[in-house]
Amino acid sequence: MTDAIAGEAEIAHLERLFSAPELASTQFSRSFLAAVPAGEVSRIVEQMVGSLGTPRAIVQDGDDYAIETDTHSIPTKMTLDSNGLIDGLLFQPPVALTASLEETLEKLSGLADTVSYLVETSGAARLERESSRPLAVGSAFKLGVLKVLADDIAAGRSRWDDVVRLAESDRSLPSGDLRLYPAGSPFTLHTLAAEMIARSDNTATDLLIRVVGAERAADVLGLDTLLTTRALFQLKAEKALANAYVSGSADDRKAILKQLSDRDLPSVAAASSPYAPGLEWMIPVERLCSLAVALSDLDVFQINPGPVRPGLWQRVAYKGGSETGVLNLTAALTGKDGRTHCLSVTLNGDKPIDEASAAGLFSRATAQLATGK
Repeated sequence: MTDAIAGEAEIAHLERLFSAPELASTQFSRSFLAAVPAGEVSRIVEQMVGSLGTPRAIVQDGDDYAIETDTHSIPTKMTLDSNGLIDGLLFQPPVALTASLEETLEKLSGLADTVSYLVETSGAARLERESSRPLAVGSAFKLGVLKVLADDIAAGRSRWDDVVRLAESDRSLPSGDLRLYPAGSPFTLHTLAAEMIARSDNTATDLLIRVVGAERAADVLGLDTLLTTRALFQLKAEKALANAYVSGSADDRKAILKQLSDRDLPSVAAASSPYAPGLEWMIPVERLCSLAVALSDLDVFQINPGPVRPGLWQRVAYKGGSETGVLNLTAALTGKDGRTHCLSVTLNGDKPIDEASAAGLFSRATAQLATGK
């Protein structure tokens, strides 16, 4: 089946599904229906129509699809089996069809108490809000670790195929699965970098921090000390020590991090407290954009496009970060015309952030950058 025919068949399936959701059982493979009953599929589709409106168009978007109503676009992934039945279907967060990039950023800004953003094209700022203000960015700090590693490789001090081994002190909490590997497991630097960026693996990150050096990564990020992910979880589990870390000097913080190196990893439950101001990686979006653009040609930075629609771009390099009360989304984007753009948005607050809405609006903003609308 050619790509063109596959696209037509998948669009036809989506059109039938939205016009007659009660007949969903006739369109899906047995394996899909074993996991998601037809009645559940029908309910989801009917809910979408009720809240977002009836689709007025279904279009191909690269390898994926977009279901368009009068007010929203719903990015959709679909695969068919050898019999032409649906064996994979994923509706991603709906994207509000805002009239302009400015309107999209305004809606994003309404999702949290404290917001910063930067939109750049060819290195020049187009739109910005407190872009030089350091805010908590979660795992987006990992771009700094990648920058030091990339510099070492460019200088010949390291190679992507160099092998390093997992130590017990590298082991962190989710996200990521490298924490489950036995101590001594060998990984190439390329594998670790790919896991750190594409899957935000915390154990891969801490291992790479050990390799490149925490002080060097801190310097790239504009920080006086650098938390490993393991150290952040340890501090979250010990409130008195966390308070001392936040209120202390740079030397105090370094001493606390040295003290933590001999302590066990806490449980996920003990380390799951919300964001505490100052106990994070405080980085301005202008620095994240600078790092993202500088690293955007690396293959490990192009694996996971996040909420960006890759079909609109020649190249997508995306990294985000989150915890309760913290969200960052950063993308360095190369347009079909070869121009480079960057969009970085940070949201901080004392309440959980609606990440699905933020991702949808970020997707809309990057689409507006691509199309100029």
